[in-house]
Amino acid sequence: MITESSQVTIEEPPARRERPEAPIAHIDLDSFCLHCSYNLRTQPVHRDERTGIPVVRCPECGRFQAANDGATVLRPWLNRVTAAALVVWMLSLLSCIFFLGMGQGALTYATLEELTTHGGGTVQRINNTTIRTWSSFGPLEVNADFEYYDLFIGAMLSFSALAAFTTGLFMVVAFPHWRKRAYWALAVAITIIASGIVTVAWKQNAPQLFDWGLTYVLSHTGVQLIGAAAGVMLGRPLARRTVRIIFPPSVRPRLAYLWSADHKPFPRSTR
Repeated sequence: MITESSQVTIEEPPARRERPEAPIAHIDLDSFCLHCSYNLRTQPVHRDERTGIPVVRCPECGRFQAANDGATVLRPWLNRVTAAALVVWMLSLLSCIFFLGMGQGALTYATLEELTTHGGGTVQRINNTTIRTWSSFGPLEVNADFEYYDLFIGAMLSFSALAAFTTGLFMVVAFPHWRKRAYWALAVAITIIASGIVTVAWKQNAPQLFDWGLTYVLSHTGVQLIGAAAGVMLGRPLARRTVRIIFPPSVRPRLAYLWSADHKPFPRSTR
């Protein structure tokens, strides 16, 4: 029986001395750490107790990695080349968006240029035929003799909407990790910026026709916003349909992100 005055002494077992296991091998070739690129040559290789995989510890950063991961002398350079290629790829994608936006503005300004002409010309009659020559240095004025006006306006507005649709489609396909609001915000921003640049340029070149030209600028802005919205909403469904029509089943898994971005199951059929 143990009373309050009793003293119980419990002896702790002696601490177990952890003896490092003998290395099973050493790194004989130039092999580099995946984290800090330190050369692991001559470093000891131990076998992991849980997995049985030969591992080596980097003396520079203290991290472990598999001893036979193939990290040769080319690995640091491959990492640098991969990083540079990724930067070039991202800049290329952003450049495509930039030039698509420039195309939207160019279509708007081309409409204004085609509907106007430089005044200050002269009128001559040659063989009972009236010939009017235009001066390239005169002020801009509306071309009252423009033929096929309705057809031209319809074609330019269609091309403008198609350019904006392509911009929206490109964004949702090239940047599937973005949120939906980012697509909408960028599509609206590109259209507004392009229209703003055209408006400022037109005011400088033809201030006397500013109110007249603003009507066409707003028309293009409206159809471009509609086209961009259609591209954002229909871009990935259209891309998925195109992939299933054009590419064989063996290639489709490489484009599976078009389905996973919208939380849709990847089709397994071979049709």
